[in-house]
Amino acid sequence: MKKAMVISMIAAAISATAVTPVFAQTAAGQHAVQIEQSTFLVNANPYSIRTIVDGDVTLASVRDITNALGATLHINKDHTVVVKFGNNTVKLKIASKTIDVNGVATPLNYPAKEVAYSTFIEPQAFVKALGGTYEDNTISTVQLLEGAERAVWVNSSQLIVSNTADKGREDYLVNAATGKYELLLASEDTSDLILSPDGRSAAYSDANGAVYTIDLSSKKSTQISTDDSIKNELQWSKDGTSLFFLQGDKSSVIAKLTVADGKVSKVLEDKVDYKANLEISTDGTKFAFYVFKQPKVTADSNKDVELDDVAIDATGTEPQIYYYNTAAADNKPVQLTKDTADKVFLKLSADGSKVSYISESADDASIGQLITVDNTGKASTPLFAEKDVYQLVQGGSKLYLLTADGNSTNAIYEIDSATGASRLVQTVTDRASELIISNNSDIAALIEGQLAVFVNGNWKNITN
Repeated sequence: MKKAMVISMIAAAISATAVTPVFAQTAAGQHAVQIEQSTFLVNANPYSIRTIVDGDVTLASVRDITNALGATLHINKDHTVVVKFGNNTVKLKIASKTIDVNGVATPLNYPAKEVAYSTFIEPQAFVKALGGTYEDNTISTVQLLEGAERAVWVNSSQLIVSNTADKGREDYLVNAATGKYELLLASEDTSDLILSPDGRSAAYSDANGAVYTIDLSSKKSTQISTDDSIKNELQWSKDGTSLFFLQGDKSSVIAKLTVADGKVSKVLEDKVDYKANLEISTDGTKFAFYVFKQPKVTADSNKDVELDDVAIDATGTEPQIYYYNTAAADNKPVQLTKDTADKVFLKLSADGSKVSYISESADDASIGQLITVDNTGKASTPLFAEKDVYQLVQGGSKLYLLTADGNSTNAIYEIDSATGASRLVQTVTDRASELIISNNSDIAALIEGQLAVFVNGNWKNITN
């Protein structure tokens, strides 16, 4: 009977070690400590790591963190634990108030502890010693890209981030979860990369007007047109077969480039200069754009030219919105607005039935408002005027606004394009200058030269 009981007790003990949490005796036999299995995100991948709570401090398993990072661990004869990761070597001992980081003694707030023959340590100090960062069970050892001037979502897991370089510009592919990056293109005197509808390539033009596409997987650029006309604001057709652009040094013509053969054809040539912010409907037959008039400049002919004494009259130079349907009988654009307010962030609906934009009056007391106008110019409706609107962004079939909020935050609103109904999505620091929204409604923001993404209810920087 005693033998059976002993066997039963051993089996129960073995079974207890396989469940979470467990109670394990310390090597010194001082007191029982509860070991739990906690989920950590290590470079965006989930890992189960053992943790204990000592007093009110959570400590994590040195071996589990080491394994998750792919680092190496060994124990010297004097019981020193040695962990090597990249160029960093960390040495630690049980109960010591310091750890050795590359030969330098570094103080610990809480000494390492041994429980059930495993070493536990404060994770933030340990990860920092290995060259990484730690916050709320999230560990990152990825070196982040310095800065972000422009960003665009490729898909829910990747963005193209662009920065000015010593010579020209550098474009990078950046992982949205980890911040890991790789160079996509280094170029001089080229336009911004314009992502294709399928997300597999991007288009750009050089200073001579030649147009290229770059494959995002192979990073190989291919010239698709030798046409040497000036091409501004390249935009893909929704089916990916063509590129539209504003042609000429005064952006006078709306033109189309066929990707398959590189041929360029004119869509609209109405002798009107200074078009901008070209928007295209899904079927590629309807267009919206601004027209800017140049100010009137007059000079006194009796004065020396070198005095640069001129008068500039900006009356009537406010941008106005025009709409053009290639099927229109008179083949002429329709002027949709005539007011004196500034107009920014023009967006054309997918079917070309209406345009939306932010209206900004010159009155200091006024606020930016979201306005929509139909493609005849007869029906203009304020959609959002509750808060000062800073930016309008398209994300799939929805519109998003960056607006004023509190003393230290801005707000992000989602606008239903069909009904105009608004919904608060998130808040962001008032230092955010630009939103980047994907077609799947993934959210990123440029904040003082850093790119942050919104994941799991928090903003996370993925560039420095």
